[in-house]
Amino acid sequence: MKLHFSFSTINNMGADHYYLKEHIKRHINFYASAAVQGRGQELYKSDKVFFDDYSEKTDSWKFTVHGSQNYQVQVKGVDHQNIQTGCTCLFEWGSLCKHAVAALLFVSDNLGEQHALQYQKQLMSTLKEKPLSGRNAKHLGYEIPDYQNIDFDFIRRNTTPGVLSQLEYLVNYVFYNTVKISNEAITFLTGNADANVRFFMEDGKVYVTSPQAPKSFKLSTSEAQCLSMIANSPMPNLLAEVFSGRILASQSDWMKTYGLPESADFNEYFSYSFSEKQGLMCYPSMKGEGLVPVAATTNTYISSLLKMLNNEESFIGELSKKREQRELGFVLKKGISFSVAYRNFYEDAYDEKNERYQIVPIVGKTRKNNPLELATHIKPYAEEMEAEFIIDKSENAKKLLRLIDELDNDEGDDFNRMKRAFDCLQKEKFVYGIADYTHHIRKKDLLAIHLSSEPADAVFEVSKDQEFLYLDLKIKIGADLRERTTEKSDPTDHFFYLIGNTYHFVKSEKAAEIIAGFPEKVKMVATHKDEFFKNVVEPISENFEVRYLPGTFINEIVELDFNKKQLFLSEQNEHVVFTPRVEYDNDVSAALHTTGNRLVKNGDVITEYRRNFELENDFLDSLAELHPDFESQKSRKLFYLHYSEFTKDLWFYRFFDQLQTLNVEVFGLKDLKNFRYSPYKGKISTSLSSGQDWFEVDLAVSFGDNRVTLNDIRKAVLNKQRYIQLKDGSVGVLPSEWLHKLEKYFRHGEIKKDKLEISKLRFSVVDELFDKLDDASVLQEIAEKRQRLKNFTNINETEVPKQIKASLRHYQKEGLNWLNFLDDMQWGGILADDMGLGKTLQMLAFLQQQANKSNGVNLVVVPTTLLFNWENELRKFAPKLKALYYYGTDRAKNTDDFKNYHLVFTTYGILVRDIQILRHFRFNYAVLDESQAIKNPASHRYKAACLINARNKIALTGTPIENSTFDLFAQMSFVNHGFFGGVQKFKENYSTPIDKDGDEQMAGELNKIINPFVLRRTKENVASELPDRTENILYCEMESEQRRVYDAYRNEFRNRLLSKIEDEGIGKSKMMVLEALTRLRQICDSPVLLNSDDVTETQSVKIKELVRHITDKTGKHKILVFSQFVKMLGLIQDELAKLNIEHEYLDGQSSSKQREQSVNNFQENENLRVFLISLKAGGTGLNLTAADYVYLVDPWWNPAVENQAIDRCHRIGQDKKVFAYRMICTNTVEEKILTLQNKKKKIAGDIIQTDESILKKLNKDDISELFS
Repeated sequence: MKLHFSFSTINNMGADHYYLKEHIKRHINFYASAAVQGRGQELYKSDKVFFDDYSEKTDSWKFTVHGSQNYQVQVKGVDHQNIQTGCTCLFEWGSLCKHAVAALLFVSDNLGEQHALQYQKQLMSTLKEKPLSGRNAKHLGYEIPDYQNIDFDFIRRNTTPGVLSQLEYLVNYVFYNTVKISNEAITFLTGNADANVRFFMEDGKVYVTSPQAPKSFKLSTSEAQCLSMIANSPMPNLLAEVFSGRILASQSDWMKTYGLPESADFNEYFSYSFSEKQGLMCYPSMKGEGLVPVAATTNTYISSLLKMLNNEESFIGELSKKREQRELGFVLKKGISFSVAYRNFYEDAYDEKNERYQIVPIVGKTRKNNPLELATHIKPYAEEMEAEFIIDKSENAKKLLRLIDELDNDEGDDFNRMKRAFDCLQKEKFVYGIADYTHHIRKKDLLAIHLSSEPADAVFEVSKDQEFLYLDLKIKIGADLRERTTEKSDPTDHFFYLIGNTYHFVKSEKAAEIIAGFPEKVKMVATHKDEFFKNVVEPISENFEVRYLPGTFINEIVELDFNKKQLFLSEQNEHVVFTPRVEYDNDVSAALHTTGNRLVKNGDVITEYRRNFELENDFLDSLAELHPDFESQKSRKLFYLHYSEFTKDLWFYRFFDQLQTLNVEVFGLKDLKNFRYSPYKGKISTSLSSGQDWFEVDLAVSFGDNRVTLNDIRKAVLNKQRYIQLKDGSVGVLPSEWLHKLEKYFRHGEIKKDKLEISKLRFSVVDELFDKLDDASVLQEIAEKRQRLKNFTNINETEVPKQIKASLRHYQKEGLNWLNFLDDMQWGGILADDMGLGKTLQMLAFLQQQANKSNGVNLVVVPTTLLFNWENELRKFAPKLKALYYYGTDRAKNTDDFKNYHLVFTTYGILVRDIQILRHFRFNYAVLDESQAIKNPASHRYKAACLINARNKIALTGTPIENSTFDLFAQMSFVNHGFFGGVQKFKENYSTPIDKDGDEQMAGELNKIINPFVLRRTKENVASELPDRTENILYCEMESEQRRVYDAYRNEFRNRLLSKIEDEGIGKSKMMVLEALTRLRQICDSPVLLNSDDVTETQSVKIKELVRHITDKTGKHKILVFSQFVKMLGLIQDELAKLNIEHEYLDGQSSSKQREQSVNNFQENENLRVFLISLKAGGTGLNLTAADYVYLVDPWWNPAVENQAIDRCHRIGQDKKVFAYRMICTNTVEEKILTLQNKKKKIAGDIIQTDESILKKLNKDDISELFS
């Protein structure tokens, strides 16, 4: 069977394991196909590679690889990066086979572990034949010859340096809390079974073993730790005590002490523990827990407690004793850090590469005759000591302790942290080296050392002999050059350079790397000077000084002039890396993290262009001030931030601004794949000019040279996004304060081409949108409109037409003046005075003025039920106005006669049916009474109203908002077309924020923009002559049967509702909520309203209480009774009929004629005292001032509707005090609705009321409370 080899001839000696791994990887990629690599990885991952041997002398590894048969594989030249592989398989010569790939993967993962692998191999093979170094082959126990008295010297001689280094840490972190003792063994137990340690005797010899024993040639970590505990305890003879039988013999004494019979099992009642401080301890546990000894003389916890309680002096408190002084010192040593030790604890692995310099804090006492040296009581420092000793710590020492913690946790930038720690150490008084460190420090172990402020640096020297050119590494300390004597190894060893007992810290991390890794000999054939310069000298000169001995090169020096500061940005592992550079004259550019000078070769002359490091350091300092994290990174002379930190609070904008101030050029921004922000802060500019019907706004938002279109800005603002995609692919960030400002622009304006147009109807808010208005004409126009709006309250300007047969009150004259102001401005408006303040009279006076000016025919649209009311008012107050009633089945379906009249009256129903006829006639004014009838913009009424062709339009309503702010949209859009833009825009801008979110700021803005076009006065404001109105709650207590029905339905609804909300959410449960509330309110009125065969109860506490008030409480006063439920009115009517109480009745089925007759009868018939009215039919258009008592049988959420009902009698013409009662059943949903209504009600100004929206705002807790 032949052995073949493949070769790689890349030479670069002395690279560390990282570079070796990379070289192995490149070798596999070059010499093996993808398929072979895959099969090799499968072999390796399947544990088919077995280590046979390693030779350091020949730099070779040997393996057996299990495939279809066993193959021998040899790998040579790894350390020298001259890899050769051989395999006994028949794979094609010159390429890698899968077995060689598997072997190389094993080598890559086990670099540095060669000796440990050899130990393990030797141990496993040799133990089969004979014991080596104390480890017995049969049971793998390690013999302890002198077990009678354990000392630390035995541990030191029988374990590895790695284990010794770990002991100092593990003693504080791994605890053996329990000890098991038998005739044959003593076992130390911890929480991890892998760390348990067993001592046993066989054939008169004592051994120790642990789960780590098969891998441990000497004492394992856990075995050494247990032995160390015994050695340092008060019982170093513990094993002798155990194996002599004395410990077990004492168990019977323990049993007697506690009064237990001899037949009892000791191990069921007692346990052992062991500690360095107290040695072996026995204590009651398990069945024995809480057991008190029979003998009173035995000292136990309970006896000590009782003794303390009976000793009065113990309650005085412990008298503090004087704390002794201890000095803080530090030991500089080489060893394994805690993190590495803990990581390797169960592996028992030791490798010199894990050793690095550490700083260990210690405390101790000085002698009186020598206060400059720690002499006694020397221990490792721990914070808990400060409770026992006085330990003075300077600020420098505190900083040093923090750095030691960081270094010991093995996190990140060790070089810079160690450099800062070294600087702190130089200021400390007690600093030592140590000969052989364990966690027990003795004075004789401490070594005097000196810490120098002179750094050690790498300098290179070029020399020549007849055959070769050489490049040698020298160590520069101050002005002196020294030969490098330290052997090359891991760079962390060379943070310090030791000369005698003096430590010099290496100048830079790069210097540490080069000192650690640079070969002892680097040379090239002397005839290749150019190649030597290009391939060796020039690369080295980028970071290190190069000196030339005679006969090599001629060196000329040129001092460079500083030109530009630059910063290059790049990405690495979700971080932004900032690389500062400077540009000099002579086309020299240098990155600050390089520390060498630029070399240019011309023949044998090398020109060295020397940089200005002083100015470069100033530049570096100015950059380090731009972010808190940069200061600690400054020594690397480049900076980095995670993207989250880079973009946090838009820090990068401030950063780029400061770079601009420092005159720093920035490069690489466009190449950052994870950063697409524009580096420019956004700029906004506006200018305003006046058009015919619009204010035209030129709005410009730009980021550098990128101007953003208005549509893109609007889209971002409406979606509340601060980020805008720019044309160059970057993202512009809108400052938060802009969002609110831009949002206002788009709420009030419409985009037309590349401009924003704001209707002049919005003049009241235009000046608030802009910080500064420069256009004088715009300023004057707005000022004039404001002045005219302000002056309409001047009643002297109002002339009431002589044809009006009434004396207008002052506020009615103001209303007439306001209507004339709107007429002059050609604006529509909403007259929204409270019910009963005479809106009809104000409108008739205005229409009479229009008739006197011969301005044409006016259309008045009213609810059918109010036709007779308008007819009466017209006849009473404006008899000269000629009116046509376009109503009834016999109406002429044309507009031919309209021109002969001042007014044309019609109803909403006729308007919808005949709009195609009416729309072709040009009216002077279109007036809608009770205009809330068109509040739904999707309704036929609204669409028909908008088709009316009129010079101007007015809406009359006492409740412009009945249910939600959205009610305003249709009414304002009718009187001023396009006032709010589209439906969706109004919902987004106002309706949703106000009704759903309770946004008072938006409510205030809406109130401000509609204010010039809506006139609303309340009785409290203007009608001081009206008598008082008193509103009370009339609480009614259900009787037992009615309560039983209510409780049953409430519980049923509550369970169903909460279950539905849990399953489907509150949004999909609102209809069930409304149904449940309606049913419970009906039960509060009377269970009869349920129309259920299951309910036979007819009790109604409200009917009983209402009748009592009518007969006993109200005397001869006239009474209005309102209910939402017609059936309830029927039940009340039946009860009144039984008692022969005369009454009138009105609901939605009553005709216009019946309505008029009922009203007149109630007003004029003194013997008729009660009027039963459905809330919907009687809420508007009725004048019932004869009544002064009002009963609302079943109040609801909406106070606006209830107020309409009360205002039927509390209006102009009323001369009696009005009393209104809301009837509420106690402990029911009605009472809870009242509470919730007060809690949730929000009002902004006099117009923006959203009471009905309370139902929309209910959450799960509210619903649970309502039905509780």
